[in-house]
Amino acid sequence: MGLFEDLFGKTKPAPKPRGPIDFSAHLPATRAVGDKPLPPDLVARGMLSAFESAYTHKMSDGRPGIHIETLLSALGAMAGFGCQVAVRKVLVKTGRMPLESAFVIVNGARYFMGDQLNQPLLMARVSVWSLVAGAVHHVGAPLPDINDIIRRTVSAIGSADFGRLSVPDDHQPLEQPIETLKKQWAGCYEVLKSLDADPFFMGWYFALSAQLLIIKGKTIIDPTLAGQIVMESAVAMAKIDPKAIGFEI
Repeated sequence: MGLFEDLFGKTKPAPKPRGPIDFSAHLPATRAVGDKPLPPDLVARGMLSAFESAYTHKMSDGRPGIHIETLLSALGAMAGFGCQVAVRKVLVKTGRMPLESAFVIVNGARYFMGDQLNQPLLMARVSVWSLVAGAVHHVGAPLPDINDIIRRTVSAIGSADFGRLSVPDDHQPLEQPIETLKKQWAGCYEVLKSLDADPFFMGWYFALSAQLLIIKGKTIIDPTLAGQIVMESAVAMAKIDPKAIGFEI
């Protein structure tokens, strides 16, 4: 078993990350005024490095390790919610579309859905789904059933099961997706804003990081299952009310 296999001990218990992640330290030095924004793939690599560091802990046998399902779920949660933030910033905050037109609001204002959100999440040529599916396809594995993921997520809206992944118990993340957002979204959002990142890329940066992780971890976890974890987390967290994680936009 190689170093990477030792690090990603998918069946070993691991504690949750201790606090918010600051991935700015994993990016190139501060850019000069007028420089072009950092390429998305460079941001994604720095982001993945930061998340890996934050989710690395001493395992029961004394070696460092990462629970890969938890990391995949975390990146999926950030990618999905990032798509909602993108729609809010690009359409709602600019006055191009009122909130009620940009989203289908379910259960008052508790869940957000609709075609505008589905574009960066699922339907556009570049979307969270296309990036995740591209990774799974790249390693020659079958794609997860995205239609089934969507159906299950929508049917769980308003129930205690919403946001809980349907994967087997031994592949459940150790941190629920919404808990990841409560800890990590605000800090990562501030870093992305400081990079002058394109608002529409908000979810895609995290999806690119997940893409890299799926390919990197192909010998550790079945890539189809890895893609399912990312997308179940992403589709659910794309719909939550920002107030549920204490985020104002």
